[in-house]
Parts: sequence; C-alpha cells; structure tokens
Amino acid sequence: MGQLLQTYLDIAIDGKKIGRIVCQLREDKAPKAARNFYALCVGERPNGSANELSYKGNYFHRVIKNFMIQCGDITHCSGDFSKSDDAGKGGCSIYATNEELERSGDENSNAGCLGNFEDENLGEFTEPFLLAMANTGSQNTNSSQFFITTYPSPHLNGKHSIFGKVIHGKSVVRTIERCKIDSDGFPELCIRIEDCGKWDESCGVPLFNASNDPIGGDIYEEYPEDTEGIDSEDFTAAYEAADTIKQSGTLLYKKKDFQNSYFKYIKALRYINEYIPDMDVDKGNNVKFTALKVKLYLNLSLVLYNLRRYDDAITYATYLLDMEDVPELDRAKAFYRRGNSYLMKNNLESARSNFQMCKENNPNDTAIIHKIEYVDDLLERRKEKTKKSLGKFFS
Repeated sequence: MGQLLQTYLDIAIDGKKIGRIVCQLREDKAPKAARNFYALCVGERPNGSANELSYKGNYFHRVIKNFMIQCGDITHCSGDFSKSDDAGKGGCSIYATNEELERSGDENSNAGCLGNFEDENLGEFTEPFLLAMANTGSQNTNSSQFFITTYPSPHLNGKHSIFGKVIHGKSVVRTIERCKIDSDGFPELCIRIEDCGKWDESCGVPLFNASNDPIGGDIYEEYPEDTEGIDSEDFTAAYEAADTIKQSGTLLYKKKDFQNSYFKYIKALRYINEYIPDMDVDKGNNVKFTALKVKLYLNLSLVLYNLRRYDDAITYATYLLDMEDVPELDRAKAFYRRGNSYLMKNNLESARSNFQMCKENNPNDTAIIHKIEYVDDLLERRKEKTKKSLGKFFS
C-alpha cells in the first residue's frame, strides 16, 4: 500500500441516502491508525479471527456542531439504533489479540475497547475535516472510534492521533453536523455508514442531497465556509461564485434536471446569505447581491413547481414578495408562479387573487388575462356544481 490510502464511507440518515465521504489517510505520519482505519473500511479479520471487523452498519453516536462528528464504536453502535449507556464506550482495532477477542465473546465480559494502540502524530487541529482517533481520555487508548472535525479545535492539540482528512463529500459531513441531537450530542435520527471500502477516482462521489456537477464552472464547495480563496470582504469573488453556481443551476434546468437544478439554486442562495454586505457597509454590492437573490427566489419557485412541490414554490415566491424595492416585472413573475402553484393545489380563490396581482404589476401581459379568464371559468363551474348539489339535497 502507498502512503496515501483512500477510503469511502457511504452515509444514510434515517434510512435515506445522503452521500459519500472520501478520506485520505496519512500512513506516512500515522501508520498504525491509517492501517487500522483502512482495514475497518474494507472489512478485515484480525489475527485469523472468524469475526470481520468493519465500519459497515456502524452509526454516529456523537455530533457537536462547530466541533466534530464521532463514530466507530463497532462494539455497541453497529446494530439497532438506540441510545444506551454503553454507546461510545466500546470499539475494536485490528490489533486486538486473540485473547482479547475471545474474552469479548463472554457475556459477562466488560472488555471496553479492544486492541488499544499507541498514539501517533499528535498534531494541531487548525482546520475542519481532519480525521483523528478518539480515545478514552488517556494516552495510547486508540481502538476503532474516530472523529472528523468541523471547525478548528486547538483545545485538542497534542491529545489525539491525526491520521487523515476528508477530501470529498464535505457537504455530507456538514449535513451530519446539522442533524438534530439531544443534550448529550446523540443524534435523534440514525446516521449510519451503509457501506465503506477502498476508494479511487473510478468509484466516484455519489451525492443525494446536493449536486456536485461542475457544469457551468461550478467548482465551489457546497457550503461557503468550506471554499478556499474567498475572503469575507471579497465581495467580487463571492458574487462571482454565487452567480456561477446559479448559472450552473440554470443549465441543469434547461436539461430538465430539476432536482439538481434545485440543489444548485439552494447552494447559490447560501453563498449570497453568507457574503451579502449590509447596506451601510457597501451599498453597491448590497444592491447587486439582492438583485441576484431576487432571481434565485424566482428560479426556486419555478423549479419547485416543476418538482410538484407546490407549497415550497409558494414559499419562495412569497419570500420575494416580502422584499422591498423589487421591480414590478419581478413581482409580477412571483405572483404568477405563486398563482400557478395555488391552481395546482385547487385553491382557485388564491390563484385568482395572485393572477390579479400579477396583472396589476404587468398590465400589458395578455397571457395573464387569459389565465384569469380560465380561473374565473373554473370558479363559475364549481359554483354551478355546488348549486346543483344543494338543489338535489333540498328537493
């Protein structure tokens, strides 16, 4: 094996596929930890044991936002999902001896972590997405539990073996980090490693709650804080990123790939919300970012309509209509798209009202006049149908 081993973890939350995390392991800096993690990803049997050790089926038992996500207790957290006093207190490395493995099979055994091995590369936690061994709080107590940092964590410096980093699937880590947890950091929903193994470029990086399609030049991370090279006050670079991501979404929309188009528009919106300056800080860029946000709200309303998510389409159109100083033509589009969604929900009165507001903001559009006439006809038919039903009831 070379110095830079690569493995993958396929993640599902509450049984729903989220995506793949790809890890690069530093066997040159932490050989025992890297070899152990690799073996647990591919599923190996230590010392000729009949028991396969694997992260497959294991679930995350500790999640703390702006800190880390923790997994790897293959002793207590690889079966049915449930919180217990034992969760996070076990584990087994490939260095476990036959004696330890035999002892762990005893029902009366309280073996704890098996195959503990020495610390390596006790470095500094200066960035997110570092891969490190969890321990029991004492030196040289590494087994199978690991964690991925989501924020610089200098208080961990010199206390944990750093043996790799996440190179792909950072948005999956962020999704895990944002899951609801209880007061102990235990997730409310099961966050499970559905599959794992050796990774190379031919394996790809499947993603199910975002789009990593580079179409249109989108080379940016899913979350703006993870993209390098954009300073918090570099509004030009930030706007270019948001606009590029938006254009990527539009190209996917034109291909009728509505789901991935939606993911792109949501991603672009994240960048706008992260970088838009206050009006009193930079009026020009505030106006520029706001105009792009207006376009995104319109695009989101449209793509959600095509995804038949009518309530969400209404929500984004309403976001735009709640904004100040929006051009009349854009307001007309929002009313029209909101009206179409109400129409699909068979809420004819709300559809009629929105189409009327569309007309007031764009009186020269003949198409909206026909739309209003169509809804009026539906309302009249419903009225007649109700009248006939009542007539039969009282006859």
